[in-house]
Amino acid sequence: MKAKRLIALGLAGIMCAGLLAGCGSSGGDKDSKKSGKDGGITIRLLTRMAGTSPQVGIYNDILDEFKEKHPEVTIIDDSQSDESAFNNILSTDIASGNMANIFRIQGVANLGEYIDNGLLLNVQPYLDEDKEWGGGFTEGALSYYQVPGHEGTYAVPMESGLIGVYYNEDLFKKAGIDSFPETWTELLDAVKKLKASGVIPIAMGAQTTYMAGHLHDQIFYKWAGTEAAKKLGSRDMKWTDPEVVETLQYVKDLIDAGAFDESAAGIQDNIAMSQFQQGEAAMVITGPWNISTFTDPAETPVKDSIKVAKFPYFEEKPEFKNEDMQTLSPYMISGKLEGEELDLTIELVKMLTNKDAAKRFAEECAFLIPRTDIDLDESKCEPLFIDNMELGGTSTGIGVDVFDFDPLTSMQDRTRNSIVSMFTGTSAEDAAKEIQSEIDNAE
Repeated sequence: MKAKRLIALGLAGIMCAGLLAGCGSSGGDKDSKKSGKDGGITIRLLTRMAGTSPQVGIYNDILDEFKEKHPEVTIIDDSQSDESAFNNILSTDIASGNMANIFRIQGVANLGEYIDNGLLLNVQPYLDEDKEWGGGFTEGALSYYQVPGHEGTYAVPMESGLIGVYYNEDLFKKAGIDSFPETWTELLDAVKKLKASGVIPIAMGAQTTYMAGHLHDQIFYKWAGTEAAKKLGSRDMKWTDPEVVETLQYVKDLIDAGAFDESAAGIQDNIAMSQFQQGEAAMVITGPWNISTFTDPAETPVKDSIKVAKFPYFEEKPEFKNEDMQTLSPYMISGKLEGEELDLTIELVKMLTNKDAAKRFAEECAFLIPRTDIDLDESKCEPLFIDNMELGGTSTGIGVDVFDFDPLTSMQDRTRNSIVSMFTGTSAEDAAKEIQSEIDNAE
């Protein structure tokens, strides 16, 4: 039966302004237009929309539609799916001053600095002017890009969704586990039973460091709450504080319990993901971007057994039960654009994020743009996507990566690398000291 639903993630009011900041860069120069075809305008994009995924296909379709509408405009898409490659290009752009018209930065600590330097466009006037487009975004998603002391909104949200635990229900049942563990104690018990049954409890490719980082993010928010990440960034807490060290110790406890492949430290994310997709591992921590892969029988033979749940909470910290890691990604626009180049750039961003695009992204590839006005036909959506959406709507606190709240840009690599070192024997205390030293030496 066809059922239609207006999507709303319930992000409004969840995130306070103090959590908010992101950083970005700009394209163009106020005194000159970029030259494209026959001296026309060039629009350059630097996003993470690259590769062969279904959502990238839709993104490229929209770019092609824009090209047909504006054949005089040259589109240069420098987007990269690989995080390191993306960061390298972005760093080069910042150093050279040759920034993209449309770009993204996944980090929320230094947005004010970029605004002060005129590198980010305040998109609030455009959201207000076009009510049909601008009025459809969830309030919480927009508020994520509003910064104390700066009037306006400095990005257009283009992706959201719960980063949760995807699990193989059949492997759980074979191990004698009737339901997914809700608490940390139950998780440790499930790990023990899954390991005894001969499967890898949790797929982990720690060589691709974000996977270990996301594991710690989940534990951190359930133990200390999303507000604690902000306190780390503001230096009101230290990584060596007992409460923070405890979050690292819980990662170590899972390692010591045999939750991961013995070779996890040397495995990349694609290998770990394949272990889960082939039924060799019972769980994996990932985001909604993998739903289309998990529901494809050619890529995931065990697709009918896959379910999604929130990461278990700690019995002694019930107040953080629904403090969750979610993905929230932006399109940012250069603050130095003007005239026709600015108008065309805004038009392209609207095409990429309007309700029609959001409907297609949701129904064709389980990719969620945080809008409240998507007329979703559930018969065209995978149940896994609907479940992820509904779970995400119950979050009472939202964080992305813990380091996103830290003004020190090196914290992405430092935190992740120190967490990964625990897979090869480093203690939680030493990992915490190493991370805190990065801050102390920089200040």
